[in-house]
Amino acid sequence: MKHIAAIFATFAAFVFLVACSDSDQYLYEVEDSVALQIHAEMTLTYGIDSAEAWADQYQCIDNCTPQVIPSRVRADTVTSKDSVIFIGEIMPSRQAHYREYFWTLDGKEFSNDMNFRKPVTKAGYHEVCFVVLDYYGDTLRDTLRLWVSNPPIIETQGFIPAIGSQGLSPKEGITFAWHGYDPDSISKVYYKLEIQEPRGLAYTYDLHKKLYTASNDILDTLLDEPFFTYWDNPGSYHRLENLKFYTWSVRAVNEFGQESDSLIQGEFFTKGHRNEGGVQTFIRFSNESLYDRYYFSYLGKIHLDILDSLSNPVVEHEVGLDTNQAVISPLEPGKYRIIASLPKLTDFVPDTADVTVLPGEIVIADTLFLKDTVPPSNKHLSPEGLQQDIDTLDFKDTLRFYFEDHGGDLRQEVLWNGQELRGYDYRNTLYSDDHTSDTILITLPRSYKSWTYQLLTLKAFDYSGNTNFKTYVIRPSMEKPEPETSSSNAEISSSAGGKNE
Repeated sequence: MKHIAAIFATFAAFVFLVACSDSDQYLYEVEDSVALQIHAEMTLTYGIDSAEAWADQYQCIDNCTPQVIPSRVRADTVTSKDSVIFIGEIMPSRQAHYREYFWTLDGKEFSNDMNFRKPVTKAGYHEVCFVVLDYYGDTLRDTLRLWVSNPPIIETQGFIPAIGSQGLSPKEGITFAWHGYDPDSISKVYYKLEIQEPRGLAYTYDLHKKLYTASNDILDTLLDEPFFTYWDNPGSYHRLENLKFYTWSVRAVNEFGQESDSLIQGEFFTKGHRNEGGVQTFIRFSNESLYDRYYFSYLGKIHLDILDSLSNPVVEHEVGLDTNQAVISPLEPGKYRIIASLPKLTDFVPDTADVTVLPGEIVIADTLFLKDTVPPSNKHLSPEGLQQDIDTLDFKDTLRFYFEDHGGDLRQEVLWNGQELRGYDYRNTLYSDDHTSDTILITLPRSYKSWTYQLLTLKAFDYSGNTNFKTYVIRPSMEKPEPETSSSNAEISSSAGGKNE
């Protein structure tokens, strides 16, 4: 009993000491509270706090463009695609006593995070408010002001000059006019106007049937009004000439750099003298790769012959493969026939179009279509380099074949018993100067030797869609096949193969 009494006395003393300790300091006292302050900001990019720190990290060497320092603001104008970073702060951070915080957008709940990234997509003026409820139930607010601008709009109908306008005189002035506006009435709208002399023509398969490529920029300017009048300047290097074909385009852009989703694309013809006219023609190819104006420049040019109604030659004209459209002027009024051909690509059949030229105008001829229906060919090359039109060959470590096509570039595939050869088992060794022929070297692994007949199939494709298949029979080898190694087994079992581009 004495032992139990001692333990109880010790416990009672401990409780007494705890009760008499200074525990009040852990209770919240009104007198010790600190008045809360809140602050809200927004930015488009997280950045370094000071300009000095930014400059230290991104030093400008020589004449480089100074970096834009990210800034935090309380009012800004953004686009509907911008993701805005909202930053809230409650001070003092260590002694702040509050119940909750949240953000509102135009009075509606926007977020429950202190800091967050979020776009505001609805155009117009907005108020973003950072709201904090303190310990006493009082409400603190800090409001940010935000203007959201949408891209400007440009009307793609009802503009002048209309598409295909004839007889516009540069000497008398050509007026361009359209309609564009800012749907939000927030930002200033400008217009980027370009006038060009097209060089080439690329065909597409979307809403636009053709797409012009420009060679000469006649005009490239930024306007603050939706109209412009071109006046001829004899001293200018780039100017509009008579009886020519030109394209023009205009796109709206606002002061924030936003461009309109749509643009106007127009085309027009300039005026000729009373007894002069011209003809515009377009050329297409069955080999669409010929539109690559850089790679296929070695294939020569498109030849155009203009004949009168009595089939007498009037004009001979050449345009590059990259140009593939031409305006031929001046021509006297009358009937003409246009013949288009590719002298260096004899697989293409010439095409013709008949037109009637009117005084002072440029007539648009039917599109000329140059079609290649001739497939590539291939022959075996003997060790002496002679072409052999045979279909049975002896097995050799190296075989050579000659491919020829006069309709542009071609590619090959090589099959051994129906399986495509692996990787570098065949390669090109020679192109002709005009790229109409190609020699390939095929190296066969020794493990391919067999006492039975084997099949070697060569496929050739041109870019007009013509295909040539030729299968060679490889005679049985009298030599005993060598044992297959692990590497040769991998080659035979693989069905993946390379191809000559």
